[in-house]
Amino acid sequence: MPMDIHLPMWARRIGSVMVVASSGLLTYAGVGALRQTRPTKAVTPAVANVPKAPRVNPFASDNGLHLIAFVITASDCGWSTQPMAMSAVAGLRRRLNTAHGANFAKVSVVGVALDRDVGEGMAFLSRIASKRLAETFDQISVGGSWLNEEVVRFVWRENAAPAASPQVIVISRPIETGGYLSGKIVVAHDSLLVNLVRSTEILDWIGDATPLRRVASQREAPES
Repeated sequence: MPMDIHLPMWARRIGSVMVVASSGLLTYAGVGALRQTRPTKAVTPAVANVPKAPRVNPFASDNGLHLIAFVITASDCGWSTQPMAMSAVAGLRRRLNTAHGANFAKVSVVGVALDRDVGEGMAFLSRIASKRLAETFDQISVGGSWLNEEVVRFVWRENAAPAASPQVIVISRPIETGGYLSGKIVVAHDSLLVNLVRSTEILDWIGDATPLRRVASQREAPES
C-alpha cells in the first residue's frame, strides 16, 4: 500500500523551481547544439569597381632646358665675407628667375663651398643665405677644397673654368623627363654660358640683370 507523503509548502516550491530551471538549461543546451551544427553563411563584402588612379610623373614640369648657376666660394675667401658679395649671392636665385625664368623649364643655383671641413662649409653657406638655405640654393656641394666634385668636373676634368674663388659658372642643360615612369630620364650635354671670376665681375654681372653668353677669357691671376 503506497505511502502518502505530505511535503511542506516550502519543499514543494523548491522542487517546482528546480524543474523549471532544469527545463531551461536543457532548452538552452539544445539551442546551442543546433547553432553549432547549423552551417554558417559566408558573407562576401561588396567590392566597388574603383578604377586605379593614373600614375603621375613628378618631373613633368622639369622637362626642357635648364639654367644652372654654380657659385664657388669658401669661408676663408676674403671676397666671400664682404656684405655686398654675400647679399649678391643670396639674391642670385631670385634675379635669375626674374630675368630668365620664362625661357627655361627650371632655374637652379648650386652653392659650392670649398672648405675642407664640411661643417664649416655648411655654416658659411648658411650665413650667406641668412639661415634660409632652401630659399637661396637649390643644391649645395661642400667639402674637398680643390678636389670638390664640382671643381674636379669644371676645372680639372673639363677645363671649362679656372681654379679660382670666388667664381660663378652658368650652364644650360637639356633634360627630357617624359620617360621617367618607365625608368628613363635623358640628360644632354651642358653648354657653358657664363663664367665670371673676381668680385668686381660677379657684382657687375648681377647688377646688370645677369645677362647670358658671357664666358671668361684668359685673365691675370684671379682672387682666391
